[in-house]
Amino acid sequence: MRQGAPGTMNARKILIVDDEPLMREQLGALFEKYGFVCHLAANAREARALLQQEAFDLATIDVIMPGESGIELTKWIKGTSNIAVIMLTSLDDSIDAVIGLEIGADDYVAKPFDPRLLLARVNAVLRRCGDRLAANAPPGLLLLSTRERCLKSGRDRIFLSAREYAFLKLLVDAGNSSVSREILSLQVFDKEWNPVDRAIDNFVARLRQKVEDQPSNPKYIVTVRHIGYMIPEGMIQLEP
Repeated sequence: MRQGAPGTMNARKILIVDDEPLMREQLGALFEKYGFVCHLAANAREARALLQQEAFDLATIDVIMPGESGIELTKWIKGTSNIAVIMLTSLDDSIDAVIGLEIGADDYVAKPFDPRLLLARVNAVLRRCGDRLAANAPPGLLLLSTRERCLKSGRDRIFLSAREYAFLKLLVDAGNSSVSREILSLQVFDKEWNPVDRAIDNFVARLRQKVEDQPSNPKYIVTVRHIGYMIPEGMIQLEP
């Protein structure tokens, strides 16, 4: 497993399946550079084990591998989950690419490829699959959508004002850390914080009425006494 870059608490998780060690490491380094968290597998057996232990957003799978092929692995993945899959094929594997798409792969990229092309295709697939991933998110998880400026819970939407979105984005970016009232006041309300000013706390109370199932016992926007607010780990994540 690769740990990913700092600050990737809410990063998308990618499984890289390729029997070539150099290719696995290069792809892992590429995705981590852009904030993804990567796990590496040398074959389908290792990939299956990881898929049973971790929740992934996307897998890149080499078509030609010793033992179980990438096509067989993709068919198994698509029969058991909604993880997005991009197949990696050689230039003369067009038939395999077509088969991969027919069994549910979301895209394919032919080797050799420009790493920037693969990165762009990964981002495009994740954007395209955003609603599908949201619909299969763990119970209680909310996704913060930049494109729609809303919170997503399955198919439901909680639309946000510009200030509400800015507030939640600041907390999401902080990961599992608190954000002080001083910072919130400057970055969300564009003014210095005054301890006697209840504007932030009143704002949070209204936002909790909008977001929380039980506003008096919040699970998404938690007060950190004498400091500010935070979102507990994993409760709200940024949509790709």
